[in-house]
Amino acid sequence: MRARHHRGDRGASAVEFALVVPLLLVLVFGIINFGILFSQQLSINNAVREGARRAVVADPNAPRSCAKILASVQNELSALALDPTDVAVRISTNGFTSTQPCGNAFVASGGSTNIPCKGSYNNGNAGSLVVEARHVSAIPVSFPPFPTSLTLTSKAVYRCEFSA
Repeated sequence: MRARHHRGDRGASAVEFALVVPLLLVLVFGIINFGILFSQQLSINNAVREGARRAVVADPNAPRSCAKILASVQNELSALALDPTDVAVRISTNGFTSTQPCGNAFVASGGSTNIPCKGSYNNGNAGSLVVEARHVSAIPVSFPPFPTSLTLTSKAVYRCEFSA
């Protein structure tokens, strides 16, 4: 008499593998997406902070005009899948009305020769320069229930140290 083989668990590992792999792939690609977006957010934060800081210090070599502040922010941008020309920047003031404003719109290029900190000292109180950036980042590997893009923003507020 031949021994009877139990065929009830045959292929069970293939079924388990098929059930677990999609979850693992979502987890792995989620980690990759998070890493890329986190890198972009850090780069935008650092660029905005550095652009604003260099714009408000009383250094003759620092960029002070709207166009130079924009260029300074874009020069500091370096991250995975981040094109500096896709980052829109808005330069405004807080606590005073600038005699040479940069405008209220987010721009990705151009800019004027206006100096936004001009006229910042009002009765001994200095106003602040506000530099904001916005970037719509495409998520590299997206799955149907999740969004395909995410808007990254950053804002830096620094007190003007000169009134030239």
